[in-house]
Amino acid sequence: MFNKISIFLFTLLPISLILGNFAVNLNILIIDILTLYLCFIKKNWDWTKEKFFKFLIIFYIFLIFNSLYSYYFSTHETNSGLIRSLTFIKFIIFAYSFKILVVDSKTLNKIMIYWSCIIAVVIFDVFFESIFGNNIIGNESPDGTRIVSFFKDELVVGSLILCFGYAITTYYLSQNLKVKNNIIINFLLLLIPVTILITGERSNFIKSLIIFSFIIIFINQQKLILKKRNFIILILLSFLSLIYLNPNIYNKQMEFFKRAIDVNKIENEFIEGSDFFNRFQKIRYFVHYDVSLKIFKEYPLFGVANKNFRHECNNKKYFDEKIKLSNVRCNTHPHQIHFELLSEHGIIGYIFFFVIIFTGLKKIYHNYIATKSIFYLSSVLYLMIFLIPILPSGSFFSTFNGTLFWIIFSIGNIKKTLLKTI
Repeated sequence: MFNKISIFLFTLLPISLILGNFAVNLNILIIDILTLYLCFIKKNWDWTKEKFFKFLIIFYIFLIFNSLYSYYFSTHETNSGLIRSLTFIKFIIFAYSFKILVVDSKTLNKIMIYWSCIIAVVIFDVFFESIFGNNIIGNESPDGTRIVSFFKDELVVGSLILCFGYAITTYYLSQNLKVKNNIIINFLLLLIPVTILITGERSNFIKSLIIFSFIIIFINQQKLILKKRNFIILILLSFLSLIYLNPNIYNKQMEFFKRAIDVNKIENEFIEGSDFFNRFQKIRYFVHYDVSLKIFKEYPLFGVANKNFRHECNNKKYFDEKIKLSNVRCNTHPHQIHFELLSEHGIIGYIFFFVIIFTGLKKIYHNYIATKSIFYLSSVLYLMIFLIPILPSGSFFSTFNGTLFWIIFSIGNIKKTLLKTI
């Protein structure tokens, strides 16, 4: 019974992400309850003795303390960050849910089959929308250069494909597949970065390309239907063809560079070489980065706490007349995990967070060393790329992005016996 319930709940994860925050939170809550219940009846609490779990609990206490301190002892008069900090416990339990609930290879295989079907539909939908201007249920993107797919008005479909796409393909590439099935998985591996390119999400496209490159480098040649060199040539030809045939894709990918170049063409304007952000002042993300660093300088130890960037950035002292978009410097978060951590949790939270994360990454990497399974390697790659500096990203503590991160962390912790050694 537990296996059937687990398969159902984990299968719903990509669907709940599409449906919205309420569905995601409900899904994770039920998974967490089932995880704790199973541990209770089996009296299996060994995972709570792990160093990684203890670090996460200490970090959880830090988040709550930081939110309380910000509310009672600073100028931030909102406790919305405290609610987010308190609910972070859902991800701590979720990080162990796959390891506890997925007890055999059949259960894992069924989950991957259902995920494959869901992601295949999403990929088809992206191509459909790129051709007809709306997705298969009629959704139209608020940005003509980007794809919305099933997310109504949220331009995040590339994040979903990036998360589940490589998890699915590397899982099957770690198995002994028949020739026909291997061809399908190779095609899907090629299709992931191509599809993300079409979505218009530049940051996710760069991330997908990095992960794809490492997979091709480290995967056993026998798992590929083409030589690695030919595989790379094919992917490059696909990119160039899409960019040449679709002006929207070309314009979207070149937008960043055009804005940066335009700054240097401004007449009689001198840009100091030491001021990095002035060189990119027509790019809104860099304005968020700039104000987040200013906030960090004001609150270097603990930052302004969860969800308070959106309030603090409105302070007039962060306005910089030298930066063209300084008047729109505010947003719900800085759109970059490093700046988010520094501005909202200070240097203490920043260091603490990365010590914990790399402790967990080390554990998953050891699974890769022990099995040589590309599945574990792709998990490590995704989590490291998720943390890459400078590239824009969603808020780490938000429901959507947090769920994507902890899904990969959780499946990276599955038992080594569930995967065949290559």
